[in-house]
Parts: sequence; C-alpha cells; structure tokens
Amino acid sequence: MDFTSTLSRFEKNLEQKGRSKFTITAYRKDLDQLINFLKKNKINKWSETSSKILEKYFQQLQQESELTPKSISRKINSTKTFFKFLISIKEIDSDHSKEIKHPKIQRQVPRVLNPLEYKALRDTAKSNIRLYTMIEMLLQTGIRIGELSRLEKKDINDKFTQIHIKAYSSYPERTIPINLSLSEALDKYFKSKIFLTTNSKYVFFTRTGNKILIRNIRSTINNAFRATGIKDATVNDLRNTFIIHQLENGLKIDLLAEIVGHKRQTTTEHYLEFIQTRSHKTTSRISPL
Repeated sequence: MDFTSTLSRFEKNLEQKGRSKFTITAYRKDLDQLINFLKKNKINKWSETSSKILEKYFQQLQQESELTPKSISRKINSTKTFFKFLISIKEIDSDHSKEIKHPKIQRQVPRVLNPLEYKALRDTAKSNIRLYTMIEMLLQTGIRIGELSRLEKKDINDKFTQIHIKAYSSYPERTIPINLSLSEALDKYFKSKIFLTTNSKYVFFTRTGNKILIRNIRSTINNAFRATGIKDATVNDLRNTFIIHQLENGLKIDLLAEIVGHKRQTTTEHYLEFIQTRSHKTTSRISPL
C-alpha cells in the first residue's frame, strides 16, 4: 500500500477514535514531512523503513531545523503512533520507531499569577460581566480554554454547584465542584441582560448564539492582562495558577488530577517542583482563589 493510502486509513482511524480535526491535521503535517524525507532517500514503502533511517531523519531535524525539542518530541510521538497503526493493519512486520528516543526537554517553570495579580485582573473585568465570569471560571476550576468554549448551559446544574465537562478528543469526561465565588459569578451572569436576551445553548456565546471561539477568548483575556498591567501572562497561566494554588493548599493530588483532566497523575505531580510550601493537611475541597 502506498504512502497516501495508508495516511488516509490512519486519518479515518483517528476520526473513529474521536480525535479532533486539529489533532488529525497535526499528525498529517508531521507524517507528510517524514514522507518527503523518505522519498528523498529513495524509500517508497513503509516496509522499506528502518530504525537507522528514522534516526537519521530525527537527527537531521535537530541539527538543521529551528524546531524546539518539544516540537521534535511531538513529531516522534506522531511517528510512533502511526507505526503502531501500521503494525495493526499488518502493513509492516516490525516497529522500527520503538528505538527512537525523545530529546531531553528542559521543564519550564509555569507562570503563576500571584494574589495581587489575579485580584487586579478581576477588578479590570468587573465592568464586563461575561469576561469576569470567564476569568472566574478558569481561575476557580482550572478547566482548559477549549473546554470553556464548548461549555453548554446544561453542563452546569441549576444550583451552580457542579460543572460537567464532556469528553473531547483525548481529554476525559469529569465533574467539577463549583465553589462559592464562582457560584455567585455564574448566578449574576445567568441573570444578566446579555445572557437572557440571547437564545443559545452555550454558556459563552457570540451575538448570533454560536459558541465563542477559543481565539476570541484568548485575545479578550490577553487584552485584560494588558489593561491590568500583568506582563508575560497567557490564558493558560490561569490554569497553572489554579493547580499550584490547590497543591499549596493541600488538595489531594489524585483528586486534583481528576478535576483538571490530567490522564496521568504524574502530570499533576510535576507541579510539585514549583510550589513554595504545601499544607501539612490534605483536603478534598477546592480552595477558592
């Protein structure tokens, strides 16, 4: 089977597994780049690949491109996932990608907003009830920006005590408790004129009732950062702030991992490297910011 046919089958397989269009496109770009390299080396079938040729490809990427180690590691993951698929459809007999090692990635210290910063951010957003509620949602739950964009009214219970996050792509389904600060913000927002005069199934929506796009959430909150005078911060740093704050206040790590949707608890544990102090007492309750 030629390169194009196997890639098409792989994409359909990813679609069946519920992978997002963005993820599938990323896989395609990574594998197209690999295929171009193989063709230049006169390899026209997956069965003709070897661990040596794959090592040569990734060595060349590291030496000749401006890609970061993290980007190269992502391309290695794409290749490994694809070769597992080739094994499953019996296109190849041996998985040569197993021998490819990831480059060492220096872990970056996450940007965490201090109390003065996130309180000032709230003050900046108070005149815009939708923006204020979005910021409060991210700060008090640690959900991803995409999850905020897709959130529907039915995902929040009537008493504003729980949020249900649907499974999406590789992100797991989960239920997150709502603390008093967020509950009050949601109550005011759901009673606001902007909310009641638009018939939309989404919690945060455009004038036409469609869900607010991720890029629009990002640009709106980035504008709020600038207006507040908060430097070098991104929307994802609200999630970092939530995680670090909960760890410092003793929230159980397994519970925190479930709340923020980490598939592996070790991902949550990595944040322990960056906390100043951790409470001696563990708790099962989210600590409000």
